[in-house]
Amino acid sequence: MTFGPFSAEEAPAALAGLLDRFGPATAVTVGVVPPLLTIAQAADVLGCSRRHVARLVDTGALAADFHGLHRRVSRADVLELAKQQAEVVTTVLDGLSDLTRREGLYDPF
Repeated sequence: MTFGPFSAEEAPAALAGLLDRFGPATAVTVGVVPPLLTIAQAADVLGCSRRHVARLVDTGALAADFHGLHRRVSRADVLELAKQQAEVVTTVLDGLSDLTRREGLYDPF
């Protein structure tokens, strides 16, 4: 999985890859993502709950600044965290796949 932002030269290929991946029945919206995100926006990017993002901020796993009473997190930090999480998921799933092959639980199709 590739995370943005994408340059003007990279954007068409990234969009074409997204459309190929999800198929013709999927609607895609293209929008601008500000440099500072709300907790809710960060949760949308990470695919998790707002409470989880708030816990990440509270524990220091994700840096945040206060703007009045509201926390804002850096888009770059959120994208980096999303990239790290994707790498962890890939590693775990690859390990699980290897384990099932070693144990004879995998039937090739």
